[in-house]
This record gives sequence, structure tokens and C-alpha cells, in this order.
Amino acid sequence: MGGFTLLLIGLLLVLYLYLFLVRKDLVFTSKRRTSLVTAIPFLAVGGLLLTIHEAKLPEDYLRGIIAALFILSFLFDSKGLGQDRIVNNSMDLRGVPYNEVERVVLLATPQQTKMNFFRHGMRGPLLIFDAPVEEIALFLSEHLPKGTAIEILLMDSDEGKK
Repeated sequence: MGGFTLLLIGLLLVLYLYLFLVRKDLVFTSKRRTSLVTAIPFLAVGGLLLTIHEAKLPEDYLRGIIAALFILSFLFDSKGLGQDRIVNNSMDLRGVPYNEVERVVLLATPQQTKMNFFRHGMRGPLLIFDAPVEEIALFLSEHLPKGTAIEILLMDSDEGKK
């Protein structure tokens, strides 16, 4: 086995360990787009099939499996609310500390809760949670600095159909 393959295996192990630790740190995990969740396995299987078709050495097969596992790692990429920060994506080591958040807007629908936050006068990315708005609002009120505005908008099921 070559040095490059060993390096890829080491990098893959570190990546999965890091993604696991970030996911473990999250209290509320944001939902993912369904199109992305369905496309990633197809890309991984396609890459694996291409590798199997083109591989000449056993090491090439191993590299194909490693490449498929790298593609599948996108399924473990998490964003959400951690104990000390808002995680927009797993590769952002720092995230957005709660003390930098100026305002939070929560939109409660019967199926889900959508959250948007503002920092430095700019809007952050939209986060969608399965948790009820009461739990998220209570968590944010405990972790955001005093005086941070939390706006809660309620949407009836009839309004969402318009």
C-alpha cells in the first residue's frame, strides 16, 4: 500500500472523527434539504462503480472505496445550535458565538420551526428544526446575551397553504 493511500485513510479517519464530535456538540440539529440527501448516495455509488470498472490494482479499489466514503461524509455534515455557538456548517471551526447575535427570528409552523439570526447587521442562513418553538426559544433565552431580541412568528396550517 502506497503512502498516498495511507494518507487518504488517515485523513478520512480524522474527518469522520471531527464530524462526529461536531454532531455530538449540537443540541438542536438543523434539517437537511431532501434533494441533497438523495443525491449524495447516488454520487458515491456512481464513483464506486466507476472505480470498480476502471481499477487495475487492489490499491485502486481501496482508493475508490475511500473516495466513496469521502463523498458520503457530506451526509454527516451538521449544522444547528451548540452549547456556545451557532454552527452554520461543520467545517467552520468557530461558528457564530451567541454573544455576536443581535436578533433572532423564529417562525413556528405545525411541522417545523425555522430560525434566522442577525449579526453585524447581516442576516445569517436559515436553519430549520423539527423541535417545537418553545424548546428552541427557551434554549436561546438561556444562551443569548441579555437584551437580545427573540421574535416569534406563528403560522397557522391554513396560512401555509396560500
